[in-house]
Amino acid sequence: MSELTSKIVKSLAPLAVLAAILLIPVPEGMPPQAWYFFAIFVAMIVGMILEPIPATAISFIAVTASVLAADWVLFGAKELAAPGFNAGKEALKWGLAGFSSATVWLVFGAFIFALGYESTGLGRRIALFMVKFMGKRTLTLGYAVVIVDVLLAPFTPSNTARTGGTVFPVVRNLPPLFDSFPNDVSSRRIGGYLMWMMVVGTSISSSMFITGAAPNVLGIEFVNKIAGLQISWMQWFLAFLPVGLILLIVAPLISWYLYKPGVTHSNEVAVWAGSALVEMGKVSRKEYTLIALVLLSLCLWVFGGKVVNATAVCLLAVSLMLVLKVVAWKDITRYSSAWNTLVNLATLVVMASGLTRSGFIDWFATTMSTHLEGFSPDMTLIALVLVFYFAHYLFASLSAHTATLLPVILAVGKGLPGVSMEHLSILLVLSIGLMGVLTPYATGPGVIIYGCGYVKSKDYWRLGGILGVVYITLLLLVGWPILSIWY
Repeated sequence: MSELTSKIVKSLAPLAVLAAILLIPVPEGMPPQAWYFFAIFVAMIVGMILEPIPATAISFIAVTASVLAADWVLFGAKELAAPGFNAGKEALKWGLAGFSSATVWLVFGAFIFALGYESTGLGRRIALFMVKFMGKRTLTLGYAVVIVDVLLAPFTPSNTARTGGTVFPVVRNLPPLFDSFPNDVSSRRIGGYLMWMMVVGTSISSSMFITGAAPNVLGIEFVNKIAGLQISWMQWFLAFLPVGLILLIVAPLISWYLYKPGVTHSNEVAVWAGSALVEMGKVSRKEYTLIALVLLSLCLWVFGGKVVNATAVCLLAVSLMLVLKVVAWKDITRYSSAWNTLVNLATLVVMASGLTRSGFIDWFATTMSTHLEGFSPDMTLIALVLVFYFAHYLFASLSAHTATLLPVILAVGKGLPGVSMEHLSILLVLSIGLMGVLTPYATGPGVIIYGCGYVKSKDYWRLGGILGVVYITLLLLVGWPILSIWY
């Protein structure tokens, strides 16, 4: 298939899916507007997966289409018949509501922190510092790679920007020091192991914080709209912390024994990192300022949650970064990743709420509950979490996976008596980042790391499968009992 033909097929596929669904009779018992909205929603997901144009543009177009077709896709006849009801006006309010989401702006603020890490050089300095003091043994060097990712995660909601943009440029300089090169037998000397450690690090850090990966925000918005549960930054962190600490210790060790490098000791890496730090010079005023703002934000998030909203804290930090000239406004306006994520999340949050508002979620929950009667609530919960988690083998995007399956799984759980929606909701969203370890295409950093040629395909799939099972097992065996104490 030629490139032109491929582009045409990708462009027409969402429209074809939309038309096909609309031609199917509305399922029995479903509100007609729910079926119309579902058609637009599925077409949006197909477009986000194939990306004939950027995914952000796809979600924006889907919201616009829903707003323009408000009479058909959002509101039922009862609402339309209400005196003074203006469907178009109400739909426009709905379409813009995502931009008022506090969590969406929290992620945007974290992106500006990421810009600060990059522009000041603090992110690279932290990475080099860890390598210098933990690089004499390959095992501890692997831990350093993972720890750096975790340290950057609270303020870098794009794991591609964090792992691919900050950690990867440092780590990729290390293997050649040991004559370890990609697409070569020498890749197993040390290069393959270090690259895999980045996969381990980004998958753990993406689940440790709400701001560790952008799809997390979409997840908690679904939980809020469908399950009626609000999850704060601190609640998320504390819920995952026991599992995260165990994984930070266990995952690098398992990787060491399953994928042990040929080189286990060396001073060369530590010496190189030390010389690179010398070249960077002393810590600059901007770096010290950014460190202070990071510590201030963490303190307010941990201890001031009842007084100051987490998003307000993040926006305050961004404002101080501007006033203190850590970053310039012109750099923020040029930071396309932040603005694209803002628009993408805002529109996806709105589309997620549309599933509930149109009546689709209620219909689906009622329908599915009749097919799952007879199973114990606990077994049902485990099954739903496992289906959601391992279904990621079918997706090349955490965002698309979350937008497609999470509302469905939540709807099923909601329709089943005895299933704890608090436990189910939290376990589902905490698994979003973890599933990034499963395949080479599971998430953005994985594509970058796999593409550099150090980790062979068979090794990636083998390690991803084993660690993927370890991750979800620990989440269910450790995370779930702790949730039972809290809820």
